[in-house]
Amino acid sequence: MAALLLLLLPSCKEDGDVVYMLPEVKPVQLTEEQKLMRDDNNEFAWRLFQTMQQEQGSTNTVLSPISVTYMLGMLDAGAAGTTRDEITQALGFGEQPEAVHEFCKKLIEEAPNVDPAATVKMANCIDVNSALGLNLLKEYVNEMKTYYHAQVDALDFTKSSTLNEINNWCNNNTQGMIPSILDQINPNAAMYLISAIYFNAEWREKFDVNDTRNSSFTRADGTTVNLPLMHRRAVALGCESELGSMLCIPFGSAYSSGGYRMYVMMPAEGKTLGGLIGEMSMDELNRHLSAIDMAPHEVDILMPRFEIASDINLVDLLKSMGIKSAFSPQSANFSNMCSTGLFVSMMKQKAKIEVNEDGAKASAVTISSMDVMADAPQQYVKAEFHATRPFLYFILEESSRTIFFIGTYCGD
Repeated sequence: MAALLLLLLPSCKEDGDVVYMLPEVKPVQLTEEQKLMRDDNNEFAWRLFQTMQQEQGSTNTVLSPISVTYMLGMLDAGAAGTTRDEITQALGFGEQPEAVHEFCKKLIEEAPNVDPAATVKMANCIDVNSALGLNLLKEYVNEMKTYYHAQVDALDFTKSSTLNEINNWCNNNTQGMIPSILDQINPNAAMYLISAIYFNAEWREKFDVNDTRNSSFTRADGTTVNLPLMHRRAVALGCESELGSMLCIPFGSAYSSGGYRMYVMMPAEGKTLGGLIGEMSMDELNRHLSAIDMAPHEVDILMPRFEIASDINLVDLLKSMGIKSAFSPQSANFSNMCSTGLFVSMMKQKAKIEVNEDGAKASAVTISSMDVMADAPQQYVKAEFHATRPFLYFILEESSRTIFFIGTYCGD
């Protein structure tokens, strides 16, 4: 490989030292424990995607599971008891909350530096409703800033400008791909937690737009349609199994490590996409993605350019995955976040992806709204009070405990 690189470089005829101008690539360095967490997080991502696909069926979809992971990580840091147990169990990280946060911190700090040819941005924020006078615990705020680089602000949810401020944050942190996340602000909400991610990279070898051709594409229902499909011949990593065939298309410059890649998998003949997703386990998917299965092939590639946007309600998806108490105004426990009783009243994600001859860019914003828990209905001992005898009465102003009127009633 080194000899080939030297042959490709132009000779230098000028005097002076040779300088190296190759981009510096910095792979994310995971500990053995963090590698296990990565595997657990991928397992969560696949289960979340399977659950979403079962609900949505054969439609164009896009989901950012890592954005959901960051949202649940921020909630997990503030949760306690059953609420925390359910979140950590769904994430699959086990009873290691600090290690979860260290893993998230590692990705925030190092993923954007993997390949200078790819732009990766991750951002988190917490907007607290100042109109309610609610205060987050100091320890929780410190954890959010340390592990999630979260911006923590107090905003007045009764002001119309707050909606613009939240949406502008989303717009800025997704480079305009997700211009807004909320249509209106709930003035009674306690806070909004928001996690954003942005990705933009060119293919290692771009598709030539002049080679894009109209070809037949078969939909899930068996009908066909002519679409512009990108075309090229390339030596690329791929594999095939009884479940389907997979192709790897790397992003990045010619001299980079290809740290960011797109994998495309088609079901085998006779299988449907829904059947493939439902049948494949994370272990099988990992096997396909491993170097053991992936091998160089000379491939004739046809692939549609596409643009997909989604707006996904995550509450029911996560409930079906075992996170229930966090969404319950009766049983949620976020006592490590705030002394006021809170529950998650809304969680959704907006995501978008654009794939064309040059490369791909994608973005997602996950948001959750936390509301103040209503007082739980109390159970009272049954009794009777029959005022059938003379009685005393008074009228009291409660806040000052001042008696305004007092008297007795003894009958007519």
